[in-house]
Amino acid sequence: MDDQSARIRALEDELQRVRRDTQQQMLDQIPDMVVSVNAAGEILGFNNAALVQLGAETEGKLGCLLSDLFDPESGSALFALCVAGFTGAGTSDVQLSDGRTMSFSVRSVGPKTMFVVLRDVSQREQLEAELRYARRMASVGRLAGEVAHEINNPLAVIQGRLEMLRAVPNMPTETRQRHLDIIKDQGGRVARIVKNLQVFAQPRVPDPKWMGLEPSIEQAVQASGRRLERVRVKVDVLEGLQIFGDREQCDLVWENLLQSVANITPAGRSLSVTAVGMDSGSVRVRIDSEGGHWPDELLTELRSPYSGTTYSVGPGHGLALAISWGIVQEHGGWMTAENLSREGASVELMLPAPEARSQAVAVSSSNVPSRDILVVDDDPVMGETLSWMISTHGHRAVVVQTAEEALQRLENEMFDALITDQRLPGMDGETLLGIVRDQWPDMVDKSALTSGLLHRPRSGQLYLQKPFSREQLGRLLKVML
Repeated sequence: MDDQSARIRALEDELQRVRRDTQQQMLDQIPDMVVSVNAAGEILGFNNAALVQLGAETEGKLGCLLSDLFDPESGSALFALCVAGFTGAGTSDVQLSDGRTMSFSVRSVGPKTMFVVLRDVSQREQLEAELRYARRMASVGRLAGEVAHEINNPLAVIQGRLEMLRAVPNMPTETRQRHLDIIKDQGGRVARIVKNLQVFAQPRVPDPKWMGLEPSIEQAVQASGRRLERVRVKVDVLEGLQIFGDREQCDLVWENLLQSVANITPAGRSLSVTAVGMDSGSVRVRIDSEGGHWPDELLTELRSPYSGTTYSVGPGHGLALAISWGIVQEHGGWMTAENLSREGASVELMLPAPEARSQAVAVSSSNVPSRDILVVDDDPVMGETLSWMISTHGHRAVVVQTAEEALQRLENEMFDALITDQRLPGMDGETLLGIVRDQWPDMVDKSALTSGLLHRPRSGQLYLQKPFSREQLGRLLKVML
């Protein structure tokens, strides 16, 4: 009997060894680093990828606490999550003790073991930043010819006026002052083009504060000087109306928009600026051109006016508007430009209050489980890009190319959120969202619209203007989920 019991115990031990070996072999096939820990947060083992990438960090770590692999702040947070029994993908990154940045997820394997999966994002983030920078610089390269033309015009005026001043040293004071004012105005024109190029090549995160809208716009009118003299400018903004924005960036937006609208407004006609404050504290600003008209190609391709298109858009139009909506979107707002049914054109934007922006504040990893998101975009490359972006935030994407296919999937499957492009073959994105509002009302606050055009979304509609960054998408996902 004792021999039989011993034999059973030996077989059980062998079975456990085989299971451990099989499990280890499976872990070793995973390209990401995997650290196995027990319920107390103690390290039980590493897969091959972890042994290779962590190197000396793994020596003598078996039995130590998981936090020992990371910097103090990251290690304490991740250790606390594991001990608390958290499972799922983390929405924030952690740092190893050698400084590398890692994304992480935790998977439970039975009641006493967890796998912490780590992926090095330092190199990926560096490559992404380099790629974004290279694309911007390539766009700037394509701009060179047009920008040279745009800058050479005011430089020629400056040179000519200086020669006039030298040639007639005793000209009347009033005439001399007029020439000096023109030189100053043309110098400001060059400075604004250069400033737009700097923002285009290397944008910065806005530092918003409360400020008066009326003085900000009036200052832009004064800064634009003679460039607005050919039109009648009307500013109808309620005194005391406040916006929440980065002062320097907002000044650039107002100058860009005023001069872009002035460029399409016939001489002697009106350019009007109006604004309305909403109950939420957000503000909508509209600039109308009497008799003006935006070029159709500009409205169609404004999202990338210098990305190799076959037509030419002057820096005074395309770049100025593209820079402006980029700044507005970084503030969490939206911007649209359109030709009106009557004679005229307009550009409108919305800047949200800090309360609206705060909805996108990051939440704890433990509060954001992995979700299923339906993506509708007829561009396969864009769909694939969105799917990747969503996966980096710990969620899963199902991509379809038409609104009709999206409705079919919604009929038969459960999704936690919906992101759709506006322009689709057949039914467009807004029509799709209208059907979703009727048939799946619980999805209303979990649905977002995207567009490559300067599109004005329905009031209350979550919206992202293309192109958008992974971080901007992440803020939208946190609002929806």
